[in-house]
Amino acid sequence: MSPDSKDYASYSALAAIYDTVMKEIDYVMWSDFIDEIIQTHHSEAEDILELACGTGSFALALDELDIYNIHATDGSEDMLEVARQKSALGTNAVTWEQVDYYNIQIEKNFDVVLMLYDSINYALNAEDVLKALLQVKPVLRDNGIFIFDFTTPTNSSRHAESLNDEGSTPDNYRYIRLSRYLPSEKMHYNEFEIEKLADDKIHIERRYREVHKQRVYTLEEMRSIISKTPFKILAEYDSFELEPANENSDRITLVLA
Repeated sequence: MSPDSKDYASYSALAAIYDTVMKEIDYVMWSDFIDEIIQTHHSEAEDILELACGTGSFALALDELDIYNIHATDGSEDMLEVARQKSALGTNAVTWEQVDYYNIQIEKNFDVVLMLYDSINYALNAEDVLKALLQVKPVLRDNGIFIFDFTTPTNSSRHAESLNDEGSTPDNYRYIRLSRYLPSEKMHYNEFEIEKLADDKIHIERRYREVHKQRVYTLEEMRSIISKTPFKILAEYDSFELEPANENSDRITLVLA
């Protein structure tokens, strides 16, 4: 196999290194925060749908609370394969399914729908955000809530360069990530150069390149989009605290009903 470099669909090559890239994320803390939000706004919730679950780390952490029935979905089968492998190593009741959040075809309703770690930022304009939000309402029960977060221009301005990094995985992948924010476009780019090494950890079997493009939104922009949906905003939280968000927040978690 020649070590040619090719562009790949988002998360197809990244799936192999995703957990290494995200190694600093405290999913236990994050699941406790989301559980606190659920208990605050819908304490009787049992059935949860997670959209854009990635490799399933959050769903597995939330499942450890032994409170909810979790159906975790992602648009990438490569990411889900990693999630299933991790799930098989433990005792959990999470179910996994490939679902495009722009076209949610699930014949079940849920008490809570989650969409976390700025997945909505992959919707690159207001029309796409609106399309995603409108897909959620039909799978929510009458008293259900939708919890999602997004990152802001403040976050990208402060932290874009700190995301530049490189690393390797135990199964012979290595990567370089270049992060840049273009305020004039309101776009944040993460470019990954990924190499699959041979067993000798020297020779390169294949090179991959993925460019992830995210639109950053202000709180006012997101409020404006939501105003065009059947949802109402129950809460706006700053980062990982049950404190009100504002225009200077890095990450904002919204609760809609």
